[in-house]
Amino acid sequence: MIRTARAVAAGGLLAVAACAVQPDEVNLRGSFAEQIAAVDGVEDFERDGDELTFSGPDGRGGTGNWRVRIDSATLEPGPDEQVPYQGHVLSSWYRDGELIEPLGSMSGLPDAFLDTGVAQDCYALWDTASHAWGW
Repeated sequence: MIRTARAVAAGGLLAVAACAVQPDEVNLRGSFAEQIAAVDGVEDFERDGDELTFSGPDGRGGTGNWRVRIDSATLEPGPDEQVPYQGHVLSSWYRDGELIEPLGSMSGLPDAFLDTGVAQDCYALWDTASHAWGW
């Protein structure tokens, strides 16, 4: 009887977990934040809702104090069944209190961030196999 109750409880947890990995704006925002936090050189990362603060590469060979505000996160149809959704994130980036403006369609962010797939205007693809956003 105990094993049956455990199996039912475990099955219920799996069902809840399966529901939790559906693509939405909330986990898109979370994935965006996690992507930034994982950049080499990022330290003291903190998230308060849509505000992210940390120290990290400044693009000039040093370290800057960064604040990123997630302005919007939306889901759009993806290109095929393997990638049924793409996420679009718009964000404002401040280095040492100064807004980093994109230069036309080009980001003004350091390569350390761009190389991981994040910028002021970026996209992520939902992978149905891994149930995760890819940047």
